[in-house]
Amino acid sequence: MQPLEQNILKPKSTQQTLFHYDYTSSVAPVKGKKVAIDFQGGSITSDAGVLLLSETESQVSIISSLSKCIHDSRRFSSITHSVNDLMTQRIFQISCGYEDANDCNTLRQDPAMKMAVGKLPDTDGDLASQPTISRLENMITRTELYRMAKVFLDQFLASYSEPPEIIVLDFDDTDDTVHGQQQLALFTPSTIGQKTGSILARLSPRLR
Repeated sequence: MQPLEQNILKPKSTQQTLFHYDYTSSVAPVKGKKVAIDFQGGSITSDAGVLLLSETESQVSIISSLSKCIHDSRRFSSITHSVNDLMTQRIFQISCGYEDANDCNTLRQDPAMKMAVGKLPDTDGDLASQPTISRLENMITRTELYRMAKVFLDQFLASYSEPPEIIVLDFDDTDDTVHGQQQLALFTPSTIGQKTGSILARLSPRLR
């Protein structure tokens, strides 16, 4: 099987050899309108909806606030992508259904994704690849995660004209016992139920 890159239609594609003469005018007109065939249509994307997410971020600035919680410990001279760009790229890709970091290797060249991060689709460099995104995820500390959680809380409270007096987190406390060290056992209903009280206790002072 040929690699995917070899199957991508290019300006000098062999498909153009189907037309041995001027292929731009080889099709008969339709109702007096000229029909042109062009295999150089430019960049295309199936994720143009990400631009709406970009517009939302410009109004809410939640990704920008989350990015400020992260201390960038990388060597300045080696940085190509800012933390804010990396966070924006990662969050937008997850929002579009691409939760695997490996998807970055393909989407880093997507014109809509690049514009959503604030880059020109053709002339600016590509977005971050999977290794760069993975390094970002692994360098975030517990303290920074706590700060990011506070950003979400502040964003939630800001959606009200007045902060609510109480927030109720309603979890299903059905006991569903997990035996052994099964993957994701931490997130079973019984385990979550045990931690609900501590979560509410931590939120209460913040709401006063």
